[in-house]
Amino acid sequence: MAVCVWAAAPLLFLGLCLCSVGGHAQGEVLEFGGVSSQWGRFPVWNACCESVLSFSLRTHSQEGLLLYLDDEGFCDFLELLLLHGHLRLRFSIFCAEPAELQSGVAVSDGRWHAVRVKRNWKNTSLEVDGRVEGWAEVKSKRRDMTVFSHTYIGGVSPELHSSPLRLTSPAVREQTAFRGWITAVSINGSSVALDSSEGVTVTAGCGPDHQCQNGGVCSVINHRAVCDCSDTGYQGNDCSEGKAQSRAGHQKHLILHTHLHPVPDL
Repeated sequence: MAVCVWAAAPLLFLGLCLCSVGGHAQGEVLEFGGVSSQWGRFPVWNACCESVLSFSLRTHSQEGLLLYLDDEGFCDFLELLLLHGHLRLRFSIFCAEPAELQSGVAVSDGRWHAVRVKRNWKNTSLEVDGRVEGWAEVKSKRRDMTVFSHTYIGGVSPELHSSPLRLTSPAVREQTAFRGWITAVSINGSSVALDSSEGVTVTAGCGPDHQCQNGGVCSVINHRAVCDCSDTGYQGNDCSEGKAQSRAGHQKHLILHTHLHPVPDL
């Protein structure tokens, strides 16, 4: 589905269409309330060698567990936290000393941010809003990461809380629960669906602060909320502007422009 945004320019009315293909987010939004019992489970991410997991997030919180996966109690794990408003990534391979890196940019400003975690054998890099925040290398005798667990977002399931031996990094149980919104979880550019969850509200749109009027559908594209008004009979940034009203306003703009800048006689 294409999501279109209309913009006016002198003597020309432009329809700028932003397609969902290649956008950072669209569709369901997961709302996490920050309760200790919450968790969202996604399919296994084969982060062994060369692979990318991405999502968009929006939060006002300073702390919280965003992402966790491991080899179910042996050596390898990957963890992404919100720490003092910044992202901190930790991972280990073959029981080596964990490598870590932290984003320079804060993401707890209440705006949407696109996050990419890129695995490349012993290296893992972190990207926020299209900018590489850094990369880290683990000093391991093995270069490929083993992953057996599901991909957990926002928290880990209760059976893992009660069975720390199944967790490669048991300290993940003590992390603060994430409070905010996450959408557009994808692996290597393909969307992945939520398998199961607890304490997570699933909605369509962009969260409570971005509401489209008259039945418009809100999507997050390139970490920006955009309303699709194509099936509503309305337009404008939030689908609140009638087409007749818009045409009248545009004609008024053209008349004013022509008055201020008359076309010279040929």
